[in-house]
Amino acid sequence: MKTVYMPYMCDHVYAIEAAFKALGQNAQVLTPSDDESLEIGMDFTIGKECSPCFMTTGDIVRLTQQPSFDPAQSVILMPTTAGPCRFGQYASLQRDILDQAGLEQVEIISPSAANAYQGLGKNSMKLRQLIWQGTVATDLLQKLLYEYRPYETNKGQTDELYQQGLAHIKEGVQAGGGKPLIKAMQWIAKQFEQLPVDRSEPRPIIGIVGEIYIRLNSYGNQDIIRKVETMGGEVRIASMMEWLYYTNWTVKNNAQHSHLFLSFISISIVDFYQQHQEHKLLKTVEHLLRHPHETPVAKLMDNIRPFYEPALDTEAVLSMGKAVDFAHLGLNGILNLMPFSCMPGIITAGMAPRIRADLGNIPWLDVIFDAQGGTHFNTRLEAFMYQATQYQRSTEKRSGVENRKSVIPEPVALTT
Repeated sequence: MKTVYMPYMCDHVYAIEAAFKALGQNAQVLTPSDDESLEIGMDFTIGKECSPCFMTTGDIVRLTQQPSFDPAQSVILMPTTAGPCRFGQYASLQRDILDQAGLEQVEIISPSAANAYQGLGKNSMKLRQLIWQGTVATDLLQKLLYEYRPYETNKGQTDELYQQGLAHIKEGVQAGGGKPLIKAMQWIAKQFEQLPVDRSEPRPIIGIVGEIYIRLNSYGNQDIIRKVETMGGEVRIASMMEWLYYTNWTVKNNAQHSHLFLSFISISIVDFYQQHQEHKLLKTVEHLLRHPHETPVAKLMDNIRPFYEPALDTEAVLSMGKAVDFAHLGLNGILNLMPFSCMPGIITAGMAPRIRADLGNIPWLDVIFDAQGGTHFNTRLEAFMYQATQYQRSTEKRSGVENRKSVIPEPVALTT
């Protein structure tokens, strides 16, 4: 039997691995990107691609260089998308690289966001159901991680619990999802209920939006979430399920405008199922989260209509819509993460001044990652966190809450 290999993007990919195994298919997540695989990837590209392309290409090439690698028994999972984003060309580039290396036998499968990833695998419906359940469970576990880790009283305990929870989710998905996964989430909820925390010093809450790979991949974003926490903040991050809901919304919207009624009904059923499963899993941990519910994609699109037309598509509409949503939830700053020269990221950055003007000038920082490190990255982030703290203070004063102790250090001087 062939093995499906998948580059590590974020921890959600382990749920995909478990879903394949639940249906009797060999699957393996590749070693997460590091300096070695990044260097390999850049050797096989020309430098104008975005950093996720460097990383995934390097991960795949590194796999093929392993002595035990069998081209005839290997399948690479590399999703794709339609539209102008370069992500839609990753699979084609990687196909060429493999062919030039004499690895024509290696198969690449590329489910597309254009049809909400339908048609993946022999038992496509069941596979997608398991992947969805695992994705929701992982998103909820990460929400718990980011809401509890900054306040833990025993350093490292939340990370340890997170890894244990991730293992339970993988086991629940591989056991067929449903009740086993619900039990996994109930176990996770019980552990977090007992986790000792100290919330006596509230932190500014920072919303992270932007290109999906970079915002979810800690190597690609230089571990920015931990940096925010170290500098005294707390994070909310746009979820993976938000992106999958968005693909549904796009297919549904296109079907409606093209009068493709069967397609509209089909994707509406998929959307209903996904919401139902999300709510079942959410019930297990809802009482532990301050912002447990996903904002409907239609609402995110309504958020940006005063600034931008949602029909123009790309991740930019999600980034802008979620930034507005985060501001409405009372967050204290926005980080927009993007690879170098990312078109949706550039659009979002260009619209940011106008959006901020309508949101009380909430602190906003566009962070570009180019796989070359980051000049003055920490300094810029420290200055942003100071601004977020001042914004938090002013917001609390307007709400009648004063004299709360800040946990943010004074800013260092910006250098040129």
